[in-house]
Amino acid sequence: MSESIQFTYKLDEGEFAELTRKLNELAGNKAGKYIARALNKTATSARVKLGGKAQESYTVKSGGFKKDMRIDKATAGNLVAVIHSEGNTLDVPKFKWSHPKSGVKIDVVKSGLKTMGKYGNTAFYGRGKLNGQVYVRKGKDRLPIEKLKSKSVPYMLGSDRVWTPTEGEIGSDLKKYMEQQIALLVGGR
Repeated sequence: MSESIQFTYKLDEGEFAELTRKLNELAGNKAGKYIARALNKTATSARVKLGGKAQESYTVKSGGFKKDMRIDKATAGNLVAVIHSEGNTLDVPKFKWSHPKSGVKIDVVKSGLKTMGKYGNTAFYGRGKLNGQVYVRKGKDRLPIEKLKSKSVPYMLGSDRVWTPTEGEIGSDLKKYMEQQIALLVGGR
C-alpha cells in the first residue's frame, strides 16, 4: 500500500506584496523569474529541513528522507513549487528495534522500545526462509502469519512532529530568498 503526501508552497500575494512589488519595480516583466528562483531555493531548503526534522523525530536508520522527496520547480509562468513524497510502509528492521526471546520490540518515535503485536499475539523475528523480517500469527494456530510493517516516509513527513515545527521556518526562508533576489537586482545595476 503506497502512501503519498504533497507540500505546496505558493507565493502569498498579500504576505509578500511589498517584496513582490519591489521585484516588479526592479525587474519589470522578468520579476516572475526571480520569484521562481526564490520559491525553488525555498523548496530545496524545505526538503532538507523536513528530512532533518523527520530524522530527529523518528528512529529510521536509513538517511533516506531527502531521497524520498521530489521537487517540482516553480517557473516564471507558474509560481508554485511542490515537494512530493511517495512510498510504502517500511519494514520493522529499518527502525530501532530488538528481538529478545520474549518477542519483538520497536521504537518508532524515539520514545523507547515497545513490544509489537497484533491479533492478540506477540510479534516474532523470522528465521529460515522468513529470516530478517518481523511477523505475527493471525490467530491461535501456527499459520497463517502476517509480515508487520511500520510507518511510511510520507506519513512521517506529514506528521505534526515534522511538518508543524518546520512550516514557519519555510515561510521565513521564502522571505529571506525573496530579499536575496531583490539584493541581487539592486547590486546588479
